[in-house]
Amino acid sequence: MTQRAPAEASGRTGVIATAGHVDHGKSTLITALTGIDPDRLREERERGMTIDLGFAWLRLPDGRDLGIVDVPGHQDFIRNMLAGVGAVDAVLLVVALDEGVMPQTREHLAILRILGVERGIVALTKRDLVDDEWAALARADVTAVLRDTPLAAAPLVEVSAMTRRGLDDLVQQIADVLAGAPPRRDVDRPRLPIDRAFTLAGFGTVVTGTLVEGTFRVGEEIEILPRHARARIRGIQTHKKGLEVAAAGSRVALNLSGIAKEELARGMVVARPGTVAPTSVLAARVSVLSSGASPLGHDDDVKLHTGTAEVMARIALLEGHEIVPGETAWAQLRLAEPIAASLGDRFVLRRPSPPQTIGGGEIADTSGERLRRRRDAVEALEKRTAPTPQTRLLAALDVPRTPDEAGARSGLGSSERDAALTALLADGRAVRLGDAVVGRDAYEAMATRVERALAAAHRRAPLRAGAPREELRSLLGLTAKRFSALVDQLARDDRLVERVASLALPGHVPTLSADQEAMWTRARAALAHDPLQPPSPQSLEADYGLDRELVAALAERGDLIRIGTEAVFLPEAVARFATAVIDDLEANATITVSRARDLTQSSRKHVLPLLQLLDDHGITRRSGDDRVLVVAPAHARERVITLTRRKEVVR
Repeated sequence: MTQRAPAEASGRTGVIATAGHVDHGKSTLITALTGIDPDRLREERERGMTIDLGFAWLRLPDGRDLGIVDVPGHQDFIRNMLAGVGAVDAVLLVVALDEGVMPQTREHLAILRILGVERGIVALTKRDLVDDEWAALARADVTAVLRDTPLAAAPLVEVSAMTRRGLDDLVQQIADVLAGAPPRRDVDRPRLPIDRAFTLAGFGTVVTGTLVEGTFRVGEEIEILPRHARARIRGIQTHKKGLEVAAAGSRVALNLSGIAKEELARGMVVARPGTVAPTSVLAARVSVLSSGASPLGHDDDVKLHTGTAEVMARIALLEGHEIVPGETAWAQLRLAEPIAASLGDRFVLRRPSPPQTIGGGEIADTSGERLRRRRDAVEALEKRTAPTPQTRLLAALDVPRTPDEAGARSGLGSSERDAALTALLADGRAVRLGDAVVGRDAYEAMATRVERALAAAHRRAPLRAGAPREELRSLLGLTAKRFSALVDQLARDDRLVERVASLALPGHVPTLSADQEAMWTRARAALAHDPLQPPSPQSLEADYGLDRELVAALAERGDLIRIGTEAVFLPEAVARFATAVIDDLEANATITVSRARDLTQSSRKHVLPLLQLLDDHGITRRSGDDRVLVVAPAHARERVITLTRRKEVVR
């Protein structure tokens, strides 16, 4: 990285890649156009054949800086070719006029179609070696081959690197094609798939690649995926020009500090920390080339190429048992090792042996969830690849997610996400739950699950006021904040009621049977016989049939007051005791346990829990061995009335 004066990225950048058969003059043409020999390896120069990726650049007539990736044309190095053509704005297809379209030309065209490269220029090289008649025949052959490809309307320019014929026209055609290219999306998740990693004297570790999305700045911390190593950007260059900011769609060299060259390799990705999650499972609609020799079957082993990564994978078809040539189907790709990929990334599939391009597609899901061969899984994937941001975002809201999580899952940038989310909330297709948002269908599914759980709880325990909140929260697996928001919304919609720590259906009323009411009548008489020395809960159950469930129901409706698990009193007994204690405290300021016992003609066993009840309700407070009033006597008496009032039936 030569030291230059820093310059801000202008955004006027572009990247093209060469394609075409071996020995059709790709590297020679690039050298003639730029003055840079892209064959940087000694072996390449000795053999006269490109083996690995080469790089060059030039300034176009419109001022745009153009990066050029020169790829190998030989079939033995197709993996290197695939690492260079994935993130380009256009392709420079090179066909030698003296040979015409060759097998590797056709395979490169197929790969370009799979990768979605729809813009290009065709350079018909070696014009100095053929006469006009031969050139016309070769040109017609190329036109016929391109007829059913995305490059059918691409300009054809006859050139000679030796005589420089047509080079100016070629440069202008490249500029015209790039001028019509749409701007790169900026989803604030910059990614740079690494195609080279090396050490430069005086600078240290350098990685190069095409910046797919977003921007990087000097001094920014970055993450190397999938190994989760951290480093910092020490310097940035594009075409040997120092920059403070690298723009999306440009060839970039990053000088990194904090990481060694030996820790890096082609296929890794430079990203902003926490913005891209490596995955070992991808879902996509896979297309098999019509020129394929055989179908792609379920559980077939394939080699996946995406970005600059290459990894073995096993294909799991989600519909049907095979994809015949010319057809498409949804599938999952289960990778031998994780890669850093994002929604919308294109990929190519090849058979490992014998090497053959099968097809490819566009990544629709990187969540890592293993999908089953079911129609609903396919429908969900189809929604995630829908053409509108709203539909894609809604598909990501199948469970409560934060806007950031949903945006990342649906492949939307922040502005697209926010606009889509606003629309979904406005028309009721999405619902806010605390810090999260969920789609209306998923919300209704959760609401129905709560209602069914409450109905089952009421059947199991008809005497209880409701089901514990925490039990229902655990059932749904929601955070406390999101569950509270769900409960609040359901309560506003009159689909449930809150009863302290319990939830219930609006129509649920704890109701005693005739036998239970008869048991309660007998037990109440026993409790009223000596109100401040009542039978124990054990005696109430043994002698009158008042088990814990029935006692809880009676306490819920206000017929009883439970103090812990060892004491049960009638409300009027508690009121009598409390009034006596408050009256005495008003006169004497303090009261002891023994004084309260004698005053109420009770026993220490019963006085202790009753005094604790007054403490718990903020009426009295312990001071040493005594009790004192916490509030004014009049206020204390009001609290006693509230404490002992029979509750209204909640419906």
